[in-house]
Amino acid sequence: MRRREALSGSMPSKQLRLGVFLPLVGLDWGSLLARARLVERLGYDSLWLDDHFWFPGRPDEAHLEVWSALCALATATARLTLGPLVLCQSYRSPGLVAKMAASLAAISGGRLVLGLGAGWMAEEYAAYGYRFPSARRRLDELAEALELMRRLWSDERASFAGEHHSLREAPCVPKPGRLPILLGGASDRLLDLAAGYADVWNCPNPAWRDLAQKLDRLRRCCERRGRDPESIVASEQVIVVVGRSEAEVARERARAAEVLKTFADLDSDVHVGTPEQVAESLRRRQALGVSLLTVMFGDFGSAEQVECFAAEVAALL
Repeated sequence: MRRREALSGSMPSKQLRLGVFLPLVGLDWGSLLARARLVERLGYDSLWLDDHFWFPGRPDEAHLEVWSALCALATATARLTLGPLVLCQSYRSPGLVAKMAASLAAISGGRLVLGLGAGWMAEEYAAYGYRFPSARRRLDELAEALELMRRLWSDERASFAGEHHSLREAPCVPKPGRLPILLGGASDRLLDLAAGYADVWNCPNPAWRDLAQKLDRLRRCCERRGRDPESIVASEQVIVVVGRSEAEVARERARAAEVLKTFADLDSDVHVGTPEQVAESLRRRQALGVSLLTVMFGDFGSAEQVECFAAEVAALL
């Protein structure tokens, strides 16, 4: 795979970039480290990890905490852009997240993209003792968190008085400089927040059918705020199952069917096929305006799938 400029160092850009979205389910540290180094060696632009206490539907399998994993990977990789896809805003106070992000940006040499979302997994909230308010309130909290973080990263002493969050003459040193923000989600309110605060908007896989309409909504939100829509990178979380031959496709599809189960519909939500077929399917997403693909593989990112995509699909894109 031809290496591209790091996402974090040159945004915004409409050059197509390829990242791997790696669910942490079942990965111990050694396995995660080996996978991250493989992703970097193969020339992918970025690596993204999920923010869950367990993977949906698989509560009894090991699952590393995302920020701990990202900090470790920042010292174990040299080039990859790293980020959560996405942090649940409810699980950590925004002031703490701003400080954590500024620190990790420094540790990684500016390779962090801070991915944020409103949160959605109600059973996870309940299990760990978090209240699960309405979607409207979660988005209100996210909106305040974004403003609060921006002030911490720019003001010498940051103050903020919101309904849900506050600061009072708070320092945040070191300042992270340009720390890109990715917002993930597909609601109208989330898109409006992206128009106000985000460098990247990520369309989650369940909303793939509505991508064109969501991008149009994002453009209109930008125009209403007086922002150039081209200043936001449009990204999409895509699921891929690829095989070099029809026999390999059938084998990988069967494996993905077992891994994904009720998580995604292989017949509609997943790009399945040979390298040529997968590339053609992804080019249609690019034609809609997507310039960053965060690729989740149907087997959650085995070395075989990561290598096949890099060697056979990337060149066709």
